[in-house]
Amino acid sequence: MTYGPKPKPLLERFEALYMPEPNSGCWLWLGSDHWHGYGYFQLPGRITVRAHRAAMMLYRGFDLRSPLQVLHRCDVPCCVNPDHLFLGTNADNRADMVNKKRQTRGEAHPRAKLTAATVKRIFSDPLPSRAAGVKYGVSHTTIKDIRKQKIWRHVTNEF
Repeated sequence: MTYGPKPKPLLERFEALYMPEPNSGCWLWLGSDHWHGYGYFQLPGRITVRAHRAAMMLYRGFDLRSPLQVLHRCDVPCCVNPDHLFLGTNADNRADMVNKKRQTRGEAHPRAKLTAATVKRIFSDPLPSRAAGVKYGVSHTTIKDIRKQKIWRHVTNEF
């Protein structure tokens, strides 16, 4: 015997948690969200998934066990409009981020130990990589990679 109101169908429950934005066409998630702005939705069995993945499951038949990621054309993390979403690999997601210039790089990256000014000094520092690594507080590999312009490529060695 069950008590209380009958649970709403899944799609009806999902649709009560977003609001269409008329200018962009985005469906803005109003339910629970993550600090990065992505929404969360609870499926039966107390399974929690990102809301945009749930949207693809409900509207496009996407299998949540798929290794594919759900990417945003509109770049609005809380958007759950399936017309703004597409499937891709992790490589597709990273390429999309780079093409749209949305990646953090250099000193804007939260784990950066160096600044652009320090990287410029590394280019002209005559110390060997190991000694320079100690001096600047990074590994000798980081120093080599900077000097070969494998990393920090956006900083030139010209003053």
